[in-house]
Amino acid sequence: MSINISCREHFFGKDGKVKYQYILILGSNLGDKKEFLNLAAANLSLNALILKKTEIKKTKAFHIHNQPDFFNQGILIETKLSPEKLLLFIKEIERDLGRKHNVRYGPREIDIDIVWYSGERYKSDKLSVPHTQNRARSWVREFIVELKSEAVDETVKVKYKDMNVKPITKISDFLYKKKNGEKISVLTCYDYSIAKLLSKTSVDTVLVGDSLANVFQGRKNTLPVTLDEMIYHAKAVRRGCPDAFITVDMPFLSFQVSPEETVKNAGRILKETGCDAVKIEGVFYETIEKMVKASIPVMGHLGLTPQSVLKFGGYGLQAKQKEEQYKLIEDALSLQSAGCFSMVLEMIPAALTGEISKKLEIPTIGIGAGPNADGQVLVINDLLGIDEDFSPKFVRKYADLSSVIMTAVENYCADVRKKDFPSEKESF
Repeated sequence: MSINISCREHFFGKDGKVKYQYILILGSNLGDKKEFLNLAAANLSLNALILKKTEIKKTKAFHIHNQPDFFNQGILIETKLSPEKLLLFIKEIERDLGRKHNVRYGPREIDIDIVWYSGERYKSDKLSVPHTQNRARSWVREFIVELKSEAVDETVKVKYKDMNVKPITKISDFLYKKKNGEKISVLTCYDYSIAKLLSKTSVDTVLVGDSLANVFQGRKNTLPVTLDEMIYHAKAVRRGCPDAFITVDMPFLSFQVSPEETVKNAGRILKETGCDAVKIEGVFYETIEKMVKASIPVMGHLGLTPQSVLKFGGYGLQAKQKEEQYKLIEDALSLQSAGCFSMVLEMIPAALTGEISKKLEIPTIGIGAGPNADGQVLVINDLLGIDEDFSPKFVRKYADLSSVIMTAVENYCADVRKKDFPSEKESF
């Protein structure tokens, strides 16, 4: 056996065999749920030492919502079994306890997931540890931190305690986060593939922005985007992020004409996409009141409002003068009064962002507005560094995918030209 002596939790037993620590998540939503969890733990103890257990927690079903709630419990164990052998042992326990339902994410008598272990990242055809859904499931993050406070997700190299935040599933969760000082992380997204990746992270909420005009369509501003295009992209994002709280931008001229037309257009967005809220740029007090009265959640947007770029004459810093700052504060208070549940502040001085955030009961989401907002939003493509020519001051690039993508493409082209692709292994 090859032993990685750098792994923190590995140690030798008296018989010379390496011992591992694992965190398992037990789940059940059929039959006597508590009894299934107790029996699973008892069976695990036949081949593992149980070091610690969490309390049983009731959770909503993930992905497939039309099923009973689950009872979940986290268990920290120690065993000499390798990840693959532990998986075989777990499958045997599930069979012995009578698990009959095997629909992915569906109802089941007992389910035992290996979510973390003390070695490095483990990946095979049958098993991936850490579990790919750890970061997205709030109860799993909570269990891991309780059982192993300094545990690291070896896939992304981030501690679970830094992801262990209350999830946003409804508009009241935005208010909870502000009240409890939890910063809100927001990312824009426009397509299924990226949305599917975001669904495996702890990002708080997703925005389908009309910035897709610039990022996805290559337009010079956001004005050309249509309502149908926003609905098309929001549908794709919802399919990739089935459990996320998703807000959709209302595009230019979909809300400026009249409150009645706005309610109709916003209703189309919510009905056809399955998303949770809409966002409106600017001060449309009466319109927002009517939308909220029609049970349509609304996120506001002040400061630089890109749909007004022709009026502003560019994308520069807003509210630089005292009179403009007083007006922005008044506008923010009026939007809160109209019923907005949160508000984007774009391209305004950091001190002004702080002043507005203190005055408002609803959370502020900043972009180019400094660190004093209650949360931050970035365009996912900017964060990933996909466009090497776009580097505004307010963007921090967490990756350089432009180089990665171009390198991959050139290597593919070279392999095709050298007749190295496809190989015999990649052929039928």
